[in-house]
Amino acid sequence: MSLHTTRKLKIHQPENFEFDSIPDSHSWGNLHDHPSVEPIGPDAIPVIDLNDPKLIEKIGKACEEWGVFIIRNHGIEPEVLNRLCSQMHRLFALPAEVKLKVAKAEGNDVGYGGTPVSHFFPKFSWFEGFAIVGSPVDHAQKLWPDDYSSFCEVIEEYNKAINSLGCRLIHAMLLSLGVSEEALHQTPLGDSSKIKTAMHLNSYPACTNPDRVLGLPPHTDSACVAIVYQNGVSGLQVLRCKDDIAPTRWVRVPAVPDTFVVNIGDLMHVLSNGRFHNVLHRVTISKTNRLSSACFFGPQADEKVGPHSKLAGLEESPLYRPVTWPGLQKIRSMLHDKALQAIKIDSN
Repeated sequence: MSLHTTRKLKIHQPENFEFDSIPDSHSWGNLHDHPSVEPIGPDAIPVIDLNDPKLIEKIGKACEEWGVFIIRNHGIEPEVLNRLCSQMHRLFALPAEVKLKVAKAEGNDVGYGGTPVSHFFPKFSWFEGFAIVGSPVDHAQKLWPDDYSSFCEVIEEYNKAINSLGCRLIHAMLLSLGVSEEALHQTPLGDSSKIKTAMHLNSYPACTNPDRVLGLPPHTDSACVAIVYQNGVSGLQVLRCKDDIAPTRWVRVPAVPDTFVVNIGDLMHVLSNGRFHNVLHRVTISKTNRLSSACFFGPQADEKVGPHSKLAGLEESPLYRPVTWPGLQKIRSMLHDKALQAIKIDSN
């Protein structure tokens, strides 16, 4: 597999991924800034059954204490996931010159390329991705001029299923914050028909020296919620801050069969007035090829999100100024992990 791109496209990967020598451009020296631990005992990441009668309570607790949890009995059939994985393999197996036909344009994060946060880091990620917002038909026609419909049909099928799941989870989160069923429509995310989504298909090629490279560097998501399908291979890690149990550490998110990982992003942290934890995470690499999908959920582009007045127990003043999803992304493009600090209300 080969790929030639530039920093302008936010992705730069070597001629051959599977080699013994890691080029300096991809060799990270600070992967062990904190110890990496397994998700056992007090570091066991919550696993939540969506049929649990205490679902609302458990989701709220996981969002506050972890900012990440695993869901099972989510209702998406294995056949849907198998078809998605088949199309991801088909996509990333294409020659580099074909994939570059749909490379991300300057100022546009839709299409083939790298991660928007890459310019904040001195090293390149061991990663290639394909971002979809809306229909993928225009890009698919360039990738497979004579056979693009199967890709579009599978993406549409998966998008419909994951959107339904995402809306259900967001409503459960709002209810856990004390928003009543009657008041859901008054929140920026209460109307399911107005929730906007973006899908990222990710490829993390095998590496013979995985301890020296990163799939994605540490970051939070700008969205309200991200739903990640790990496709049976673990690679995601979340940062667990220092507490009474242990010093700050990276906790591996296990790839539990037939489950999804749910991450809380910046906008949900803002809406909850800081109650929900926007989890810092990264992606590690292994000696096994790994494909994953991540779907991000947020409000319409012109909808501002701020600490909501309908939150039960909101006795303190709002911590953040309202911001739109594109507005926050623009701030993040300049300030990265200091973006929320920029919209924080000065208590003085």
